[in-house]
Amino acid sequence: MAPMLSTAGPIHWILDFDGTITKRDTLNTLVNISAQNRPDSNVLAEWKRVSQAYMDDYKATMQNALPKDTHRPSTIASEKLILGITEEVERRSLDRVSESRLFAGLTGTILYEGARRAVETGEVQLRDGFQDFFRHVQDKQHAFHILSVNWSQRFIAACLHASGTVLPQKLSSVYSNELDGTEESMPSSGAIVPSSGNDSLIVSSRNKLSVLSHLREHEQTPIVYIGDSWTDFECLLAADLGICIRDDPMTSTQRTLAESLERVGVKCAHLEEINRIDHSAVFWTRDFHEVSAWLESPALAK
Repeated sequence: MAPMLSTAGPIHWILDFDGTITKRDTLNTLVNISAQNRPDSNVLAEWKRVSQAYMDDYKATMQNALPKDTHRPSTIASEKLILGITEEVERRSLDRVSESRLFAGLTGTILYEGARRAVETGEVQLRDGFQDFFRHVQDKQHAFHILSVNWSQRFIAACLHASGTVLPQKLSSVYSNELDGTEESMPSSGAIVPSSGNDSLIVSSRNKLSVLSHLREHEQTPIVYIGDSWTDFECLLAADLGICIRDDPMTSTQRTLAESLERVGVKCAHLEEINRIDHSAVFWTRDFHEVSAWLESPALAK
């Protein structure tokens, strides 16, 4: 990590989507789109079932990995081991979702229209300052990618488009997962598969790090990574500058990440302190207004 990153030169921005670009997680919105598309189905009941199965699996796995009297990890290496264990929980969850056919019948058009409605009603909202920040990125012709464990690349792009944000490379700017069939304009089987351009599913911190490393090989400019949750842990540390999004009060996912960083000794000061900190660190910010303020700081534009 390099806190004294110049904002005058090129920057490669890699951002998480849910809870980072958006104010809150959008998974329930994706489920609601499927329920609205099949009003006579049991989509919501199935979603409740697979959600409970996920929570039960996660709790049992964590209790097995970290018994009650065991100390939580205190090093980055040991934290990564725990994150690796949770990856298997996420994969089992995706298998349950695919088998339940929760998203069967959805098409790219249905996803687009559902995302548009969600933005219009305020169900999906971009974080404050994102659009001004994104205009700055475009004006400077900086590289920009979204890296997400979200289940639909097309849904992400549709939410942004409906919010007035058009990605320069459209879908190729988004690394996530996809609903099977939607890439061929066919009704989805409901299976969650790798999106176009990806060789494997993105469900974990390790998967995200693998994509970031791949992008770094092709774009030899400093990387700024922005995220809000535990799955962003490894990317925040691997980037030239890592920025955490934090609300006041913090959400449960933000708090998990904050506790993780603190536990392994990674300091996390507010972004406005970046030119006064003499050690490597991850920084935090409330919104993209504060990121833009950093970008416009004359102290760093050298």
